[in-house]
Amino acid sequence: MAPDRRDGRWPNEPDEFDPVEQFEFDEPDEFSPEKRWGNPEHDLPNVPEAPQGDEIDAELQRTFWASVVLANVALGGLSLGLMLIYFRGQWTVGLGAFGVGAFALARTYLYYRQYTRERLGDEETAPSANDERDDGTESEPDADRPTS
Repeated sequence: MAPDRRDGRWPNEPDEFDPVEQFEFDEPDEFSPEKRWGNPEHDLPNVPEAPQGDEIDAELQRTFWASVVLANVALGGLSLGLMLIYFRGQWTVGLGAFGVGAFALARTYLYYRQYTRERLGDEETAPSANDERDDGTESEPDADRPTS
């Protein structure tokens, strides 16, 4: 079936869609983000400056960087060791890398615990209600707390 009109359109085809006519909407000539959102250099709140290297506690800085390096060694050693064992079957090298990673992970945890003990002092060493006593018996639960 061919179009009936000479301009090549079908008889039931609607006229060309024009959003400006239908919605009475006209786009601006040039998009300006400052008009829409404002000037970010003046309108946003001020962010405080990070402390410089000499303002940070030296022990905290040393602990942080040691933990970062050890955690990266742990992640690399554990993952590389497991991949060497699984994909290549290199048990000797894989177990060695896994052992180095496990040691670095344990050392990271111990380094963190040592720092928190020194920082918090005796607050952390106080026994809680669920800790075991020196004689090997558990401490008594609180009377007002229900037991399950």
